[in-house]
Amino acid sequence: MKNILVPTDFSDTANRASEIAISIAEKAHAEIHFLHLQVTPLEWVKLDKQKEKRYPHILKQIGHARGELHKWVKKAEERGLVAKDFLVFDVSRDEILKHIPHHHHDFVIMGSNGASGVKELLIGSNAQKILRHTTVPVIIVKERSAWPMQNIVFASSFEEDVQAAFHTVVKFADLSEANIHLLNVNVPTAFEETEKSIEKMKAFHKSCPRKGTCTLNIYNALNEESGILSFAKSVNADLIAMITHGRTGFLNLAGKSIAESVANHSETSLLSLNLKE
Repeated sequence: MKNILVPTDFSDTANRASEIAISIAEKAHAEIHFLHLQVTPLEWVKLDKQKEKRYPHILKQIGHARGELHKWVKKAEERGLVAKDFLVFDVSRDEILKHIPHHHHDFVIMGSNGASGVKELLIGSNAQKILRHTTVPVIIVKERSAWPMQNIVFASSFEEDVQAAFHTVVKFADLSEANIHLLNVNVPTAFEETEKSIEKMKAFHKSCPRKGTCTLNIYNALNEESGILSFAKSVNADLIAMITHGRTGFLNLAGKSIAESVANHSETSLLSLNLKE
C-alpha cells in the first residue's frame, strides 16, 4: 500500500472515510490523494472563462469543492503525509476508473451512506463501477466505521487461487493488529460436509502469514449474504473482506452480486479484492 485514492463528495460518511484513510496512510507510510467528481450539466472543461460566468451556481460548487479538498490535504500534511487533491469533471462516467491506473493508486478508500443500494454509494454509479471493475483493493467505509480495527472477517471458499489476495488482507490487518476470522458459509444450494470444509480451511490456514492465529469458522445459512452478515455481527467485525471475480465455488457466488449486496446491506465496512483473470 503506497498510494491511496480517496474519492469524496464531502458528506458525513465520505468525511469519515477520509479520516480513516489518513490514519491508514499514516500507518502504511503511504501517499494519499483526495478526489472529487464534480457533476455538471454540460462539458465544463470545454468552456472558456467568459462562458463559465454564465453558470454562477456551478462556479460556487467548484469553489466549495476546491476549498474542501484543500482542507483534507492540509489535514493529511499535518500528519506528515504526502497528499494531493484532484477536482475531476464528470465527462465520461469513467473518470475515477481512469484516474486509478494513471496515478498508480494501489488502494481505494471511499464512503457509503448505507443500505439503499450500490447506486446510492457516495458517488453514484461510479462507486458501483469501481467495486466491479478496478483491479486494486477497495474499502467501502460505513458511517459507524472505526479505526483502528479489531476484528476482520475473511469470507471465502478457501480455494488455492485466493492465497495472494488473502496476503493483502493480512498486511492490512497488521496495520492495526486486528484479529482475522476465516469464514466459510455453508448454504443449501452448495452444501458441503463439515469435515470437508474444515479440511480445506486447515490446509489454507497452514499458509497463513499469521502463523496459525486466524480463527476457523463454518456458518450455516440460507444464502451467502445473510451468513456473512450474521457471522460478522456475532464477532463485532470492523471489516468484511471478500474476493470477487473468482473462478470457482463460493467465489462465483460471492462475486459481483454478493459483494455489492453486502456493501449495501451491512453496517460494517467492506474490503473488496478483485481477482481479474
